Amino acid sequence: METFNNIFCISSKDITSGDPHSDSVKERPVMSYGKLHLYYSRGEKLNPKLVVRHGRGLGSPVLLNYDLLRDDIKRGLFEKYGDVKRFSRTNRLQEMIEPDHLASKYFSAFLFDDETNIKHDRQVEYNANASILNAIGKYLTELKGRNKRLSKKTSGMWDLISDATNAIDITRYPHTLPTHPLRLHDKYKNYLQHGYSHLIHKGNKNVNARKVNDDVERLIISLYCIQNLPFGTWVYDNYLQFLSGSLTIVDAETGNIYDRDDYFDHEKGTYITISRSTVWNIINNPANAIIIDRLRNNRIDHITKSTPYNHRKLPQFSLSKISMDDRTLSRKTTDGKWLNAYMAFDVLSDVAISCVYSTDSPSVSMVWDCFRQMYHTINKHNLVWPGEVEVENHLMSDIREDLDAMFSYVTFCAPGLSRSKRAEHKIRSKKYGDEKKFQTGIGRWNQKGAYKTKSENKDEDYKQPRIPIATLVADDRDSIQRFNHSLHPNQKMFPGKTRWQVLVENINPDLSRPQKHKLFRYMGIRTETSIRNNDFAQVMYEKYAIDNQGAIARLKPNNYNVEAYYVPDPDGNIGEVYLYQGDTFITKATKIERYNEAKMERTDDDERIRTNQAKRQAHFFKTEKDGITEKVTRKMELVTPVDYSDIPVNIIVSQPEEEVLSNEEYTKRLLENYGGSWGRDKALNDI
Repeated sequence: METFNNIFCISSKDITSGDPHSDSVKERPVMSYGKLHLYYSRGEKLNPKLVVRHGRGLGSPVLLNYDLLRDDIKRGLFEKYGDVKRFSRTNRLQEMIEPDHLASKYFSAFLFDDETNIKHDRQVEYNANASILNAIGKYLTELKGRNKRLSKKTSGMWDLISDATNAIDITRYPHTLPTHPLRLHDKYKNYLQHGYSHLIHKGNKNVNARKVNDDVERLIISLYCIQNLPFGTWVYDNYLQFLSGSLTIVDAETGNIYDRDDYFDHEKGTYITISRSTVWNIINNPANAIIIDRLRNNRIDHITKSTPYNHRKLPQFSLSKISMDDRTLSRKTTDGKWLNAYMAFDVLSDVAISCVYSTDSPSVSMVWDCFRQMYHTINKHNLVWPGEVEVENHLMSDIREDLDAMFSYVTFCAPGLSRSKRAEHKIRSKKYGDEKKFQTGIGRWNQKGAYKTKSENKDEDYKQPRIPIATLVADDRDSIQRFNHSLHPNQKMFPGKTRWQVLVENINPDLSRPQKHKLFRYMGIRTETSIRNNDFAQVMYEKYAIDNQGAIARLKPNNYNVEAYYVPDPDGNIGEVYLYQGDTFITKATKIERYNEAKMERTDDDERIRTNQAKRQAHFFKTEKDGITEKVTRKMELVTPVDYSDIPVNIIVSQPEEEVLSNEEYTKRLLENYGGSWGRDKALNDI
């Protein structure tokens, strides 16, 4: 149904479309296509104006003049479509509707103040409104031109436009334009003045409403996050009491008192009241939930559960990075104390490189003990010194400069953030892996499932088994041994390899052996001593010979006092010390071995020691002799100068007598002086 050449027409498609077997009149065709074709073929001969347009292929059906149709066909159309005449007033406007691509682009890119965009169904609505209003402009121009040609008045044009707009197929163009002519006229004028922005509904995140909601939202969230952490229903009650004046709200930081007038709607003449569901919506809004969780929850749980985190992958080489952390063993000592441990793990292999124990709280001294044990492990197995260490901030911040000197990189983690600290993962893997498998009482009484320990009493002091410290330490060291030599958890990357094999077979080639003289100064034990006899220093009642005689030159003038740094081995023995004077490294000193002075009792080892000491003495005397030769002139006399200024001096100057030569003698000497033929010529010329 459409208007063609100002004639209201019915298309062949409108008459023949539908299911001929349907029981509903609205779903059956008015006439079959064969009968219709026969009808308008014969009717066209009787009345040539019946067929307004012949069919021209797909999308261009036959158009028949409605007024010239048979009455039975008109009744069928009425039963199927209702009053089809109503389409005669709308088709012309609907024909003028064209998609507005600029409007579609504008509404799809539009953002509100909260960075949200317009919902899709709203965009479809606004696009339809813009397209129809554009068509109204063209339709209005056409009506004005036609009325001017016919000398008609334009007073009733908006009634025609309103009727045409209301008759537009709403399923095809889902618009929400006003139905009344005056309101439609105002809508069109505002659209011409303000453009696409006028079509956005004012109630959709209205600025004034948003400002009020922000104030209310801020107050609700603030009430919900006060120190006693109230329930949501309490917040609702407190807000209503505040509006009624029975409750005063004060900002404790600034001392300002909240004013009820700030929550008064002057347009409605009443206070802004909210429902319990509104409070619930404000509290559970995802954007607000982040803030509320931070203020109502502890920092560690908030960061662990509600904040973004880094997504990382393991290093390719072992000892590129180690991670250190403290833990409390799951079982108590016989005197009811918890045994704490401080551990160091290689990140790639999971190997526990070192572990120390104490019934005291974790401290910096435990950290240094852990470093010393790690050094012994590395030195014993000929490994390299790690390149990076990952530690917690609260325990290591005081020794940061020392860590920077010992490692190429130092990473600090916030305490308790198990997500970011690798050592936390390794400890948990060991605890609920090897320890739970071979020990009893592993877990926590307040956990669930396999992580819970069995407790017979409610008193905390009697929930945990009591075990001697030596047994706890021995059990944990056995657990570390089994853990290190069990299969690596990533068997896809390291098939058939244990953690220890991964450690020793994938060492970072860019790392080097431990530089003891640097490491010992920070993690070693320090004592003051002095170099004696230009040869040795005494540390812990033992004598240590300096390795290099030339190191004596590094000492300050007339100052033989030095600081000795050393790391005892697991048995407590000190094999070597490193001597410093202030920040200056002097030399390494090795423990002096003694030999049996009785020749008949000497062994091969005694002879080796005696020979080495003789070599040291010979080296000393040679250095002494070379120094004398280089810096000292052995034979030197001191002469006292004599003053001759007071002694009179008579000086007689004799003139040599002039020698008288004969001509022959003179010529002979000239020849001797010049020589050769050129000389003879020269001499003769001179004569």
